Amino acid sequence: MAGSTSNEKKLYGETWNEVYGGYFADPEVAAPLIDSILLAADECAPAVIADLGGGTGFVLSQVAGRMGGPRPVRLVCVDVAREQLDDCPEPLGVLQCSVEDLRREMLVERGEGLLLCMRSVMHYFGRDALEADVAGMRSALEPGEYLVHQTICFDEEVDQESANLVYELMDTGKWYPTDAQLATVMEAGGFKVVLKRKAPSLPITDSELMLRYDVDAASMERIGRELAAQCGDRRRVYIPRDDGFTVRLDYIVMTCLAQ
Repeated sequence: MAGSTSNEKKLYGETWNEVYGGYFADPEVAAPLIDSILLAADECAPAVIADLGGGTGFVLSQVAGRMGGPRPVRLVCVDVAREQLDDCPEPLGVLQCSVEDLRREMLVERGEGLLLCMRSVMHYFGRDALEADVAGMRSALEPGEYLVHQTICFDEEVDQESANLVYELMDTGKWYPTDAQLATVMEAGGFKVVLKRKAPSLPITDSELMLRYDVDAASMERIGRELAAQCGDRRRVYIPRDDGFTVRLDYIVMTCLAQ
């Protein structure tokens, strides 16, 4: 996937649950996604729920906790990084595989139902590969099954442009769509968007960006000056501080029905 830089590996494992103020390990923050996954599971009764790019299994652990008691559903964390999967708790199943290489038969037997979910993964595809990768995920599902994903996207194009400028200046390869663009891509890929929910925005400081993307202080200062010059009064995504800046990224949870 585009933007999957090797320097991010230093955050793998349990460290990932601590970054960004613990955003990705906060049950309250994850609630809109978990609610949407459980609602979709009630609709289609899958044999397997698979979390693509599931890291250390936090999302599926929340799903398991909310289901409670014995469950016929198998929960499988799918990630390309063995360092992440090694920290998945039992009884989660694991599958080391990229989203691009995923095939239905890796997860379910003939006649079994499948539900896919993912959080904060689609921006790794990049602008050019987004449509193809969405179509690839659709190919793993049968009509009537669901993909539930939480993805960074923006209501307004000016906010989208600000966010993309930040990540372009850091040369990450990541790209963020607007809400409307993302819905169009999902529908072109064979899905019907049946439910959308807002999830809490993610604030990231310049120092956190430096750590994650291995950007030196001089380069980050230069990026900050460029953002100040280009973003002007658009201060919803780019938020200047006396000692640097913060980027605020908006999230939406989309429940997508395979057609």
